[in-house]
Amino acid sequence: MTTPLILNELTRDGVLEVAPHATLVLPTAATEQHGPHLPLATDCIIAEAMATGASAIAAREVPVVVAPVVPFGNSNHHLIYAALSMRTSTYVSLLTDLVDCAVKSGFRRIFLLNAHGGNDEAIRMVARDLVLRSDVAVGACSYWAIGKDAAIEAGADPAWQLPGHSGGFETSLMMALRADLVRSELRPKDADHPRSISSAGIADGLLVLRSGEWKRIDGYTDAPITASASIGRQILEALYGEVGKAIVAFHRAV
Repeated sequence: MTTPLILNELTRDGVLEVAPHATLVLPTAATEQHGPHLPLATDCIIAEAMATGASAIAAREVPVVVAPVVPFGNSNHHLIYAALSMRTSTYVSLLTDLVDCAVKSGFRRIFLLNAHGGNDEAIRMVARDLVLRSDVAVGACSYWAIGKDAAIEAGADPAWQLPGHSGGFETSLMMALRADLVRSELRPKDADHPRSISSAGIADGLLVLRSGEWKRIDGYTDAPITASASIGRQILEALYGEVGKAIVAFHRAV
């Protein structure tokens, strides 16, 4: 296989043929507010790009099938503005049903590739539970966790939160992927935007959340004004490479 297969383009016999030998990449995202300047589909657009871009690299070495993006996630913290979200328990149930269906359809390697921070813990929970009831291998990661160092080397501003939310990082990716959906005239111009308390460095490894936090920071975490399309393109290429290598490593290890 030199290019990834698209699950929705396969026939039922095509799935039966490739599933036992391929890694199924299942992208997870969200439909939620992304500041005043980015569309609600931001995570979905990035998730699809990441899945297809990374899988194109991985498919040069191992068989890969790309599933459709799961467009809804755990985004209740963004409902102060706008979101289509699920409770954590509902979201875990949804993903559990999807991966169980993938197993029943013949897949034995499943790679959950996440593009929304609120989903990160959930995809790991689903992965842990699946391997206890099925003879499969599951990988679970958020794309930025694998590619953070590569993104910085590619030009990501160290002052950005990676991935942050609707700040310099995500805005740069969207300017590279779908500039037509970036409302530049609404992009906040403050270069020193307040950061959320959860990333304020109170103590290493400590997650701190506070009621009303997203309202206080106006729904975005760092300075979108520092974003650029050229940096976004460089970062994307670096991320595709790193995530692609992770998919290959996963496939070969199991």
